[in-house]
Amino acid sequence: MKKLLILFCISICVSTAGFTEDDTTQVVMPKTIYVGDRAELSYTFRSAVDFFADMNDSALSREIALKSLPFETDTDDYTILDASLERNGLLYTFRLFFIPWNTGSIDFPMFDISAAVYGGAAAPFIIDVQSIEVSSILQDQDEAQLRESMGPLLLPGTMYALYFAALLSVILLIVIFRLVVKRESVRDAYKTWKLLRLYAKNAKELYRSLKRLERAGKKIDDAEFCTELQQLIRRYLDFRFGYRFSAVSSPAIMDTFEKIMAGAMSEKTQSGAMSLAAVLRRTDYVRYARGSIDSKKEPAEEFAADLKADERSSLIRIVRDAVERFEGDN
Repeated sequence: MKKLLILFCISICVSTAGFTEDDTTQVVMPKTIYVGDRAELSYTFRSAVDFFADMNDSALSREIALKSLPFETDTDDYTILDASLERNGLLYTFRLFFIPWNTGSIDFPMFDISAAVYGGAAAPFIIDVQSIEVSSILQDQDEAQLRESMGPLLLPGTMYALYFAALLSVILLIVIFRLVVKRESVRDAYKTWKLLRLYAKNAKELYRSLKRLERAGKKIDDAEFCTELQQLIRRYLDFRFGYRFSAVSSPAIMDTFEKIMAGAMSEKTQSGAMSLAAVLRRTDYVRYARGSIDSKKEPAEEFAADLKADERSSLIRIVRDAVERFEGDN
């Protein structure tokens, strides 16, 4: 009953209230609209009809459902996003938010705002929106063709950094190319370097063992000293030349060197080999000639099967010198 009374009052007010074109204003924002812009249409009119009669007195705006508008809201020319109605006394403002998709004129059809607000039961109140122009950017700039694109903006000093990066890339490519081409040479060089490190490690282990043997002093007799010294020499030679010198007799040492070096033995290697062969022969004599007839021959300094004073240190020094010649011949 209350709703019927409200609609009856609206009908009376509409029938008694009049308006002229001077009572309406239309504003479009932005002033110049281009394709894809979000635009706002504000249509202000005067009316004695209370379009908020079904709402609280404090209400100043209301949403208008797009489906209540009597025309399409999504076409090839435009898309309507939102619609609302605001009031200020007897003045009302109908707002329409839309996006145009084509240049030219947009003509929204006349429609009944009363029907949009209240449905078909209220007296009609027609809103007639003027045509809206959608501009072309090319026409506004008076250009028939787009300008050529500008190059990217660069920070000061960027070009120098780019030139440096390009130069570095070229150098890196050259290095990679040469490494690929000479991969076999690089691999061989690495193997040689690794082998030399192992040789150096082998020599250092021998030096440490010789130092411990020299410090043993009188704790071991001459025979034990000579046995240990021979084992150290042969162990070093096994790894250094990749041949089992531990199975070679002392008299055959030089022949074995000639064999494994295939006649290409350098002067340093030959000198070191001769020194070690002499040490091995001397230590063999001390080990095996004690108590023999030869050990009792005269002069005793030449045939005695005992090491002379400081001969241990002398033998160790000869071994060190020979190893240094081997390692220095790499």
